[in-house]
Amino acid sequence: MSSNQFFIGIKGMRVEVTEEIYLTYYRSKRRDRYYERDIKTYTVIRDKAGTITGYAPSKEDSLDRLICTGEDFVDEQKSTEDMVMASLMSDALYAALEMLSEADRALVDMLFFQNMTERQAAVVFGLSQKGINKRKAKILMTLRKVLES
Repeated sequence: MSSNQFFIGIKGMRVEVTEEIYLTYYRSKRRDRYYERDIKTYTVIRDKAGTITGYAPSKEDSLDRLICTGEDFVDEQKSTEDMVMASLMSDALYAALEMLSEADRALVDMLFFQNMTERQAAVVFGLSQKGINKRKAKILMTLRKVLES
């Protein structure tokens, strides 16, 4: 322990304390200041001449301030309702695909599941790209009608 005297201010009075209490008290005050001010305010960025050139964003923001500045956050989690609807639509789509002919299902598989181009599918089927495009449009119209009914 050093021979220095340590004081802290309490209700406007200087109170002599041990070094351990002094250090603990000021670390606590610094931590409080960090949480209350430092992480919630912008940091000023200055050039060599001392002129303010900008502001670095704070480490923490309140929702109110973010809304006022126009910040928007996307909710990346799907709702249960959305997941159920997607599952039902997926089931309905697979049921509708079963109603297609084998050749039409093969074309849908190539174009939408294997990510083949219409030109590549045309080579497999021995048709022109335009013929594949027309056939795809007809299949999609059929699927749309089945799904809407």
